[in-house]
Amino acid sequence: MERRKILLGSGAALATVLAGCSSTETGDENPDDGDDGMDDDNGDDGYDDNGDDGNDGNDGDDGDDGDDDVPGFDDDMDSESDVMTVMEVDREDDRLYVVTQTETTDPEVLSQELETVAHDIADAVTDPDSFKAEISTVEWVLEYEGSHVLAVLVDVEWVVDYIKNELSEDEYIQKVLDAKEE
Repeated sequence: MERRKILLGSGAALATVLAGCSSTETGDENPDDGDDGMDDDNGDDGYDDNGDDGNDGNDGDDGDDGDDDVPGFDDDMDSESDVMTVMEVDREDDRLYVVTQTETTDPEVLSQELETVAHDIADAVTDPDSFKAEISTVEWVLEYEGSHVLAVLVDVEWVVDYIKNELSEDEYIQKVLDAKEE
């Protein structure tokens, strides 16, 4: 019985190793024969007439593949709240979406937690000028068991003004509270 397990395990390991072999491997023992690997099927060297290899450095990244990095913003933000957890931070054009999940639907508790939302957004901004150049609105969405509970649309101007001490904490929080949509 043990011998069968060993043979099966060995067979699986061998299959894994063989599956890792690529059809592009030639088995040539001297890989440095002056060929840079740029030959294509036409026999030319892969470069166009002006010496360009056709690689624009983009590597197929057109910005629509989920790469949502926002300059001046910590995408791995956490909430300081005891009843809210950040689930997702996503960017679409000049709008940043922050989806959080809550453990309560008590309106009083959630209203109090909006102060935390205001601080969480400001704390996640690492470079106000870069952030403001890319994002105009932060939409903070709160969900409970998959259902939309409320949303807050925060103008990035408020966040930047607060960070630069051009807006007091009370004024900033009041603007965020007033932006609440249920």
